Amino acid sequence: MNSWIWQTCVNAYCYCRYPRLVWFAAKWRDGWLPSPALPVNSIDKFLWRKIFDRDPETVAMSDKLLAKDIAVQRVPEIKVPGTLWVGTQFEDIPEDILAGDVVVKATHGSGLFHVIHGGQYDRDELISMTRKWLVTDYHRYHGEWNYRGIERRLFVEEMLKDKHDQPVRVESKIYVFGEVPLYSFHFHDRLSKHKKMSLYDRSGKAQAFIDIMNIEPCWDDAPASHQKMFDTAARLSGGRDHVRVDLYEVDGDVYFSEYTFYNLGGFLSADVRAAYPETEVLWDLRRSWFLRTPQTGWRKAYAKWLNRRLQQCSGDTGERP
Repeated sequence: MNSWIWQTCVNAYCYCRYPRLVWFAAKWRDGWLPSPALPVNSIDKFLWRKIFDRDPETVAMSDKLLAKDIAVQRVPEIKVPGTLWVGTQFEDIPEDILAGDVVVKATHGSGLFHVIHGGQYDRDELISMTRKWLVTDYHRYHGEWNYRGIERRLFVEEMLKDKHDQPVRVESKIYVFGEVPLYSFHFHDRLSKHKKMSLYDRSGKAQAFIDIMNIEPCWDDAPASHQKMFDTAARLSGGRDHVRVDLYEVDGDVYFSEYTFYNLGGFLSADVRAAYPETEVLWDLRRSWFLRTPQTGWRKAYAKWLNRRLQQCSGDTGERP
């Protein structure tokens, strides 16, 4: 079967089987139909990942609790925020657990957390909020299938503080491709309503960035731990084709936060894609689970064709190590 037929047939399968995901992707491609059969840009690669790259390990890596264990297995010296309680009902949390500075989280989605300072919280509000979390089928929104297999639980985590007993102000989101950390976004004053954001390249140089969240830029120098955090993120990635690794730095120690496989739900605007073209070059799908794992049926033939086409597109003649 020639390339045109393969691409047409696989695209038709994706359009018919996943019309909602294709429609979302087309919106972010300014109305142009995506091509998940032979993905080239980030929009198409995220769509392809949602449809084909069903790596079972990414389910555990997306679980906010299990990810801590995975991180420690990969980087034994890394630190993780302490887990104070795990359960399925907010009402079961002992009052003394919530008496200080803690964070209440859910295991199975993005943005499902609430910060408690000094034991001050509205109990009825949190009961209602956490019940909504637990009935939220997070993967249904944008097809982020890896959230579907996560056991829905609540947990309470310690709030990270520095030696002056102040909450950690900066969170680093490091974008890793294969084993290459390309850049990191640093969110300053992350727990306040007045966040600032910096973008650093591999050398630690501050870069201009496309502001899609209306957050004020910060041009501070990269922290002294910049290189250490980049090296740690590379080890934590496990060599995957692309993953975002979120880390904190506390008095010289690196703490793991979470893994993210669909940045912004997998929908990046044309401006963002144009601003960071290197990401689409470094994101090599030949490192993906789908192309590294034996497939069956028509997917086996498709994987063979796609691997060959990606080699041709990159100019390589051999398999990706």
